[in-house]
Amino acid sequence: MRPSAPAQSHMPGPKTYGGWWGDIGSLPQKGIKTYGVSPYRQRAMAGALNGYIFNGFSRVMGHLPYVAPPALFFYGVYYWSKSKYEYFNSKQGHYDRLIEEGHIKPGQYERPTVTPIGH
Repeated sequence: MRPSAPAQSHMPGPKTYGGWWGDIGSLPQKGIKTYGVSPYRQRAMAGALNGYIFNGFSRVMGHLPYVAPPALFFYGVYYWSKSKYEYFNSKQGHYDRLIEEGHIKPGQYERPTVTPIGH
């Protein structure tokens, strides 16, 4: 009967191109070209403002039909709900709610006079 093979640590053997982690003794690499531009020659924001002035308006107008209707709808829902919230938490809203639920009869108490909320 043969003993089982020893567990391998998956380290590369002697004929591999690159060494193990941190091993600098690998062969020199050939055929790899690197190019760079001097930081003094780079212009990261070259033409950014010019491109926006000429192309930005057309881009915004192209997206407007997709953005404006939902934005207007949700602003309308927000404005409606905010006005309802203010009404329900006012004296007039509480008074009308008590009448609606039948806790008091119309005219049983003096109706509160409330000035409209200015927006």
